Amino acid sequence: MFAGNNKLHNLTVIVDRNNIQIDGFTEEVMPLENLRGKFEAFNWHVLEIDGHNMQAIIDAANEAKAIYERPTVIIAHTIAGKGVDYMEERFEWHGIPPDAQDVSGAPKKGEQGKMALDEIRTLRGRIKSEHE
Repeated sequence: MFAGNNKLHNLTVIVDRNNIQIDGFTEEVMPLENLRGKFEAFNWHVLEIDGHNMQAIIDAANEAKAIYERPTVIIAHTIAGKGVDYMEERFEWHGIPPDAQDVSGAPKKGEQGKMALDEIRTLRGRIKSEHE
């Protein structure tokens, strides 16, 4: 409320919207929707993105820099535990670190991991060259 009322245009918030909390799914425990509408009601500029897409995150951050009349919130829609089949969308894992046995079934450094790292390196290089 304060940020929107005072037009804090240099404030950007990223919300990890994965729909879970420690004791269940947010919409069953403490409903948050319409999250976008709630922020808009308090004069925030709202962007919704795929929180697993690095280019979308960078583009949203750049768009946020161009907003001067109010703060920006980036609602990053994510899937908790994405890529680990026994953890994916399971709220039970939200506040528990996996042990060695749990990690043994997780994906290893492979093609998917290599692609993600390559994407991050490419984007980091592009950002660095834009700011030089």
